[in-house]
Amino acid sequence: MLTYPEIGFTLTVLGSSLYLLCRDRVFKKPPLRLPPSPAGSYPILGHALVLPTKDEHLVYAQWCKELNSDIISLTVLGQNIIIVNSVEVARHLLDQRSTIYSSRPYLRAISDPDLLGWGDNIAIMPYGPGWKKQRSTMHGVLKSSANIHNFALFESESHRLLKRLMADPMLFDKEFRRTVAAQILSSVYGYTVKDLDDPLVRDSATVVEKFTVAAVPANFLVNFIPWLKYVPEWFPGAQWKRNIIQWRHLKDHVKNYPYEWAKAQIASGFAAPSIVQTLLASVEGNPKANMPEEEENLRRVSVSLFGAAADTSHASLMSFVLAIVQHPDVQARAQKEIDDVTKSERLPTMADRDSMPYIRSIVQEVLRWQPPLPLGVPRATSEDDEYRGYLIPKGSVVITNSWAMSRDESVYKSPDQFIPDRFIGLDVPTSTAFGFGRRSCPGNHYAEASLFILFASVLAVFDLGPKVNPATGQEEMPEGKVVVHALLSRILPFECTIKPRSSIHKELIESAL
Repeated sequence: MLTYPEIGFTLTVLGSSLYLLCRDRVFKKPPLRLPPSPAGSYPILGHALVLPTKDEHLVYAQWCKELNSDIISLTVLGQNIIIVNSVEVARHLLDQRSTIYSSRPYLRAISDPDLLGWGDNIAIMPYGPGWKKQRSTMHGVLKSSANIHNFALFESESHRLLKRLMADPMLFDKEFRRTVAAQILSSVYGYTVKDLDDPLVRDSATVVEKFTVAAVPANFLVNFIPWLKYVPEWFPGAQWKRNIIQWRHLKDHVKNYPYEWAKAQIASGFAAPSIVQTLLASVEGNPKANMPEEEENLRRVSVSLFGAAADTSHASLMSFVLAIVQHPDVQARAQKEIDDVTKSERLPTMADRDSMPYIRSIVQEVLRWQPPLPLGVPRATSEDDEYRGYLIPKGSVVITNSWAMSRDESVYKSPDQFIPDRFIGLDVPTSTAFGFGRRSCPGNHYAEASLFILFASVLAVFDLGPKVNPATGQEEMPEGKVVVHALLSRILPFECTIKPRSSIHKELIESAL
């Protein structure tokens, strides 16, 4: 028989256990659920069968509208994907909780050294010491790039562009690409682009294109089935591997050749000022520096600078031309602002930026109207997070729909229209084209400065207009169809007219440089 103390102890234990059980059932928070999801999910496959294969930004925006939520979730083969469709959510997560949302998903096709072998590219590196080192280096040179040398470089390349456009305006697409490449290669390496078919421009552009293709996970099954990396190149059906190995060799050439060329020029004493020259001098002046390690970092940073700016800047230039052709009122107002400053006696300079707010607003509106990266570059969460009562699991892929943000009617009135005035004297957020948080583009000021001088220079001396049909004599306004290839959005080729505004402006072009 139990004694009274034993009975008391037993009742105490039972009572405590009952209390804890009831407390957990009554007060325990229910498990968090994922953000709303569209229909069409199946066991194991998840949303794989309804995942869009084109116009993803449009589909994601429509799903958010149907679900009445600016954050939604998908699951594909066990992988959680979070779609962010508003600036508010993006800032809450990517800015305010950047320690969780600053990494990248692992893409085997890019990162595996036996495949593309570009895991050290700052754009897709996971958040960590290696990324921080490259980011610090890149931020330092780009922050200081707003200097006399780079401004003079931007101006001289824009002047060369004007001469080439006057000589053959039909080649404006190719000439824009050449100009962007020339700006970057000269700024980074001190390299002068010789012509439209410059081999370094060609190879660099090819590498950037292949990188954006490889950066889309669904383009390579090896991202989901790891053992496919061991399939021999000669094996039937392994064309994907033969392609990616070929891309790797070209990537290595583009990474190493211009850097070694710049070093040779520096050693000869005939090098033009460049980012490589500045960084190399800084490293060589540090007696504690590990030179092989530091030089490899410089190679990585240098090639990443071209990859980050070339295609996006070219896409923005093409969007600019389309917008100006379609909106003659914008062109007229911009030209008046330029004429008021330059008196048509000189070409615009970088020193004119503060005096040309409308040109600066055109830059912002181009980036908003046609964001070059409509879905940004995907992030990966480094730990579980809770937001608005939703669970965002560790390892989720987070996609920011910049296109949807640019079409938010609560932020931008008449968002489908091209209206530069929206950025003048009003508390309107600038474009989200450069991203959010710690992974935002470190070269945003560099890019905006480059676009400013190119836009201002073209508008200063040329009238842009629609093509005239020779048979009917009628103007044919370009439609401006947009396609998204890999990560990049671009305007399909179109025709227009580009003519000097007057004989005075023609003389300005001829006397440039």
